[in-house]
Amino acid sequence: MSEAAPAVGALVQPTARRFRVFISYASEDYAIADAIRNRLSLALGDVFAEVNIDRRFLQPGSDFKKQIQSKLKVTDVFIIVFTGDTEKESHGYTGWEVGYFDHIMENSPDKMKVALYVHQPPAITAGDQGIGMDIGRDKLLLTATEFEDGLSVSAEDPICQMVGKWQLSIDEITKALGFGVLPRKPEQDPVACVRGIKSDIFTYLKTTIQDTLKPQKQITIRATRAALEKEDGNLPGDALIKPVGAGGSMDIFGLSDTETMPITWERFLQKISASNYYNSWRDAITSVVMSSFPDHINVDNSQIIVSSDDKRAYRLILTTVVKYYNDIYDFNIYFVDMLSRPDYGDESTTLLLKGLELVCRFRFMFLEDTSPFSGGVVLVTPPERMVEIASRLLKELNLLKKDSRDAGLDDPAKWRNFVTWEVLLEMAKEYRPREIQMRSKIGQIVQSKGNFESIASMQKELAAILNELQEKVRPLNTSLLKEMTRKLDELVPVS
Repeated sequence: MSEAAPAVGALVQPTARRFRVFISYASEDYAIADAIRNRLSLALGDVFAEVNIDRRFLQPGSDFKKQIQSKLKVTDVFIIVFTGDTEKESHGYTGWEVGYFDHIMENSPDKMKVALYVHQPPAITAGDQGIGMDIGRDKLLLTATEFEDGLSVSAEDPICQMVGKWQLSIDEITKALGFGVLPRKPEQDPVACVRGIKSDIFTYLKTTIQDTLKPQKQITIRATRAALEKEDGNLPGDALIKPVGAGGSMDIFGLSDTETMPITWERFLQKISASNYYNSWRDAITSVVMSSFPDHINVDNSQIIVSSDDKRAYRLILTTVVKYYNDIYDFNIYFVDMLSRPDYGDESTTLLLKGLELVCRFRFMFLEDTSPFSGGVVLVTPPERMVEIASRLLKELNLLKKDSRDAGLDDPAKWRNFVTWEVLLEMAKEYRPREIQMRSKIGQIVQSKGNFESIASMQKELAAILNELQEKVRPLNTSLLKEMTRKLDELVPVS
């Protein structure tokens, strides 16, 4: 059926030939694509031109792909809108809109494909015409006024020439229909059109995220609900650990964020197995994750760990748990650096008082019979409570190390101000190997959660270690306490 030229009064919606533009975009770039559509629709008019964008013409109840194909078959210009930050799937080599139009162009050389990009062109347009919008990240640091004042668009700009060429194509259509060249309004000038496009895109991009900084050390642990339930209180070996942000979170464990990531929980445990803090790290992470699972938030954020280099202590904070419909959970954990308060006054006095506090805390924890961590109390504790007691003991060991580091008393030379080298060597000889034994036994007890027969056996072994510690270290601790008290007495002036 041939197309008849309409009367002048029928110019509102002619059935004659129209110049058609199709805008392809990734969903993230819709606002930019729609800004281009608005300005092109104004410059080309809506009588003899049609600027299509899928959200504007797709109708429910009909195959979307077929609707798009029908538009592409009659399209004269195919525009790809691209921000250039990442290669979007819709613009990859499998992007069927691009591929479908390429097929059409093989038999229609008069048709055109062009990429309008913000930062850099998409790879799919390599070898095709691409035009940058000159709105780089440096421009986005400007205010709206500064951008407008510095915006220079001339008739020779590639986009302006392209819009002018399209307008000439529309003129050919109107002349063929017997209407001649229709007059255009000032706002339809190509320069005005392109200025408007760039201004609209700039306005939108100013509302987007410039950078997302994650200065804190953070990891995400991913596992399925089924796997977590199967492990009964432990993390499954195939759970994935992924460091997040630029905080260097894996440095805490003596690993690098640049190693193969994400890493499985099983592989992570293998890599840290030689560390004295192996059990502490494993149990703290497991406890924080499992305390939030499965359907409620009752998180144990009291977990504290020490870094592999003994220089920092961190509190583990579970910030969010993301549940997916496919049974996957993402646990986001922050490692918050436990900063110490500044000291004032005479350094030697401060050091002495902090040392006294540590010596007394050690005495209260291990050397007094009523302490929950004394060998006798541990021995008579019901096995079903031993996981809790072991976890508390591990936390206190980490806090002792943290506070010693914060006070500067992790340096043995500082203790020489209070006692002889012989006493220091004897204390190190008696305490250090037993601390390693305690940490190992604590880890075994926690891992045996629910197996009370095994726990009872290990409970006896832990009690024996604590009894030996009490016997060997008590006289040394008493000597140290007396000497430090004497020095404190010397520092107090007699009135």
